[in-house]
Amino acid sequence: MKNTIRTVKIKNINKECYNIKTFTFNMKNGELEDYISPKPGQFALIWVPGIDEVPMSISGYDNDGNWSITVKNVGECTNAIFQLKIGDYIGVRGPLGNYFELPNNDSKIIFLIGGGIGIASLKCLASELHKKKFKLIIIESVKIKNEIIFINDFQAFNNENSEIFYTTDDGSYGMKGFASNFFEKLIRGYSQENLSDSMAYTCGPEKMMYKIFRICETYNIQLQASLERIMRCGCGLCGLCAIDPLGLLVCKDGPIFNSEYLRKMEDFGKFKRDITGKKIPLD
Repeated sequence: MKNTIRTVKIKNINKECYNIKTFTFNMKNGELEDYISPKPGQFALIWVPGIDEVPMSISGYDNDGNWSITVKNVGECTNAIFQLKIGDYIGVRGPLGNYFELPNNDSKIIFLIGGGIGIASLKCLASELHKKKFKLIIIESVKIKNEIIFINDFQAFNNENSEIFYTTDDGSYGMKGFASNFFEKLIRGYSQENLSDSMAYTCGPEKMMYKIFRICETYNIQLQASLERIMRCGCGLCGLCAIDPLGLLVCKDGPIFNSEYLRKMEDFGKFKRDITGKKIPLD
């Protein structure tokens, strides 16, 4: 089922902010024998007939087969998705890729750092970790107040065991500044003993994630990062998502990579490939 397109009907649409919507659909479709439940960090290829097929993080799922994708309107295909209504159909391939590995029970503090639409990949991970009673520190970072999403979802985790922080580039909501600067300032308040068994997860702009990675290396915090590249096939054939020098493919070997692999990636935080396969600097 992973690489078979399944046509599904949109059940619900939630407007998160002015240019981001969450679309929910059911993947069981009455065919239980080949249904595979997703795990936090996996993605799906979303096909809009006559337009294109694009990779999207799975931002939510439940035991009944309902999946959600959270879409930012940034291009031709995402704009086409944005115009869809409840009852319209899309094609879905997935779940694809690997997933975030949950920490062991000895982990003291779990940091989740999301930049922009990258927070979508961390939402269902936060839910799984919350169920297991981990202490969560969630940092959502955006450019301006109007781009913040999932406030109500994360508020459910905001209790004596977890904290939610927001940063904006212009200071219009939460703390002013970048996620990486706030993250480093935050962990300076913890003892080395607390940080020794901590873990961090991140998804967002790769330059942001690279800074998070360097901070984690300094403080000896294990990191798992969700990387993004152009993907045409989703199964390792086209090679557009290859990362040098290891030759790992984001669609097949990722999108989640831990500190051990990130240390060996010369491209991480620096280069990606365009639609022709040419290596170009990251934006």
